[in-house]
Amino acid sequence: MQEGSLPGLPEGWAYFADWRDLVLALGGLLSVALLAVWWQQQTRYWYRIAILTFLGAFVLSFTSIYLFWVPPYYAGCAAGCTGWRGFPLAVARVTFAGQTQIGLIDFLLNTLLLWLIVLLATLIGRLVGVAIGWENRSRRVRLLVLILLFIVPWALLPRFLDPPQPVTSGEELRLVTNARRAAESTYRITGLWVQRLALEDVRQLSPNPLSEATPDLSAVRSQV
Repeated sequence: MQEGSLPGLPEGWAYFADWRDLVLALGGLLSVALLAVWWQQQTRYWYRIAILTFLGAFVLSFTSIYLFWVPPYYAGCAAGCTGWRGFPLAVARVTFAGQTQIGLIDFLLNTLLLWLIVLLATLIGRLVGVAIGWENRSRRVRLLVLILLFIVPWALLPRFLDPPQPVTSGEELRLVTNARRAAESTYRITGLWVQRLALEDVRQLSPNPLSEATPDLSAVRSQV
């Protein structure tokens, strides 16, 4: 992943964000404000919804640091690139020494994006609840609606969103594609619980018999 640049900020504040992300963040803040105004018109407890959804987004952003991790890699980056943690936006850089460095601006941008997504989910839930007459439905129907509206789409997201992984091209892309197809069709690794496979470059872990700055790239191939 290409690292961003925000001149004028202290070291360690941002590793991936750039000025374009800040412009998009302004649009995100405006969208959040509009959603808060909409909830204010729906209920007098709108501020509770705003606070709870923000806390939920904060927890999701923090949890993504541990759930989504791409170690340093050489696939598609011959000179070697640092890894990253976080999803849907990268929030922390993983150095070649294995250190995780969290960028404050990166973390806040990811939290803002997740906050907007969670608020949109509450809006959709509210509209669907009004349309089906939520208060007049049985518990069984309510549970079914929750499963179909939130749990099923959440569970199927890996089928539509690519997992965090290095970007490859050319011969490396062909090798990765063949390895993924073999894992999915021949070995049948994917299924109900494992829906998508991600590329992981393990070459930085291979021994370097020449004691060079870069590992022996012929020793271990990328794997999925």
